[in-house]
Amino acid sequence: MRIVLAVDEDKKTIVKRTGQSAYFAIYNDDKLVEILPNKHHDGGHHTHRENEEDDHSQMAHDEHTNSHKKDVEALKDCDIILVQAVGENMKEALESIGLKVQKIRQKHGTIADEVVRNFLDGNI
Repeated sequence: MRIVLAVDEDKKTIVKRTGQSAYFAIYNDDKLVEILPNKHHDGGHHTHRENEEDDHSQMAHDEHTNSHKKDVEALKDCDIILVQAVGENMKEALESIGLKVQKIRQKHGTIADEVVRNFLDGNI
């Protein structure tokens, strides 16, 4: 099973908001196999906020979701993403590429290895 977690600059600490993570850590079962940069991390949300501040239309929603879809395309071969929090647009994008989105809590761990272990052991 390929498991994804949103991690911080240190590439191991779980971040609260998935769309604002610096990286995605990809595990094949309990082995870390890849770290991918989140293309949306540096400024992506700032651009959206500036453009959508006064535009809450369906078109703005669709554009934001499509932007996320491009950013997460590299995760399409994964099975599940474990998240503390995920925005509506990011969640839609992740599910559109076939990822199951599973909520986790801080009690499940703050470091990616720990969270994966808890997930595989059935503690999440």
